[in-house]
Amino acid sequence: MIINGLIWLFIHLAVSGITAMAPVSFIQLMQPLLKTKRWEGGGRIYRSFGIHKWKTILPESGKWMNKGKGKTAAEIRNVDAYEELEEQLARSELSHWMQILPAPLFFLFNPLWAGWIMIMYALLFNLPFIMIQRYNRARVSRLSARFLHAFPGK
Repeated sequence: MIINGLIWLFIHLAVSGITAMAPVSFIQLMQPLLKTKRWEGGGRIYRSFGIHKWKTILPESGKWMNKGKGKTAAEIRNVDAYEELEEQLARSELSHWMQILPAPLFFLFNPLWAGWIMIMYALLFNLPFIMIQRYNRARVSRLSARFLHAFPGK
């Protein structure tokens, strides 16, 4: 169990570091996979899970890396900042999808039952963060569109 935990810690840190340093062009290349789908209703589907009530209790790595302060749409005053926040949300979502991918490797050195537990861990740990990123990105997109409408040319 300790070895599994250490491997997961390495996976989380390595993937987070890789996606944080990835060029913008790579994140843009992944945008079609991350694009909000029609069935998500502009993020409304996530409200049915009560996301607006529990999303703030999960840790935000942006606060750890940014001297205790995360980014919020309320602090944004121009279109470039909205685009930067949308990119950061996409980067974060991509990171969590990528953290799920190595889970099947745990079957190689664990009993079958433990491999399935590792799959469940990967999903249960990452899916809430993915939902938050998708919910927030849909909201930021709407705010960005309103900002552009209210302040054309900014």
